[in-house]
Amino acid sequence: MLDLGCGTGQISLPLAALGADVVGIDVSPAMADRLLAEAGRQGLRSVTAVAMPIEKLVLQPGSVDLIVSSYALHHLRDPDKARLIQACYQWLRPGGRLVIADMMLGRGGSARDREIIRAKIGTLARRGPGGWWRIAKNAVRYLARVQERPISMAAWTRLCETAGFTPVYTFTIVAEAGLVTARRPGAPARRLAERPTASQAARR
Repeated sequence: MLDLGCGTGQISLPLAALGADVVGIDVSPAMADRLLAEAGRQGLRSVTAVAMPIEKLVLQPGSVDLIVSSYALHHLRDPDKARLIQACYQWLRPGGRLVIADMMLGRGGSARDREIIRAKIGTLARRGPGGWWRIAKNAVRYLARVQERPISMAAWTRLCETAGFTPVYTFTIVAEAGLVTARRPGAPARRLAERPTASQAARR
């Protein structure tokens, strides 16, 4: 599996503990080093970490079963998001799955967007001058799309469907957080690990 924006391994490490071969990608060399250090501490030998920008990643087509990302892709520019989703489709084997958890918020065009923005402003405003400063700072970053460039769940769905994923499902997690899960069509190839155990074979 591939973890895009792996950080210190909140997703990579549990999946490695379940037996997955994990490749973590993070723009920060320090994060990649921390992931490898923690994997070593836990005795997980199936973890690889690569320090590089996500949008520069190149993999062999059909080489991955699962691609995950948690709160990393909203930093990408919109054209880079689209190119990445197209690339993910190519990297996945038939039957492979893409799972993205992230800030999923448009620019006020939907009732959900407006509800989230009102709630955020209200929470920060109640904190006094410090909160007011954060409202101003976040408004500039969000409206200018300098560092944070979230898009809505509907926009993620369109990107996935355009790339060829089907079905595509979206879920609200909490506040602005959303989850998109998408599948590359086709029957997954039978893996060695999927062979029946001796007891299962005996019952057939």
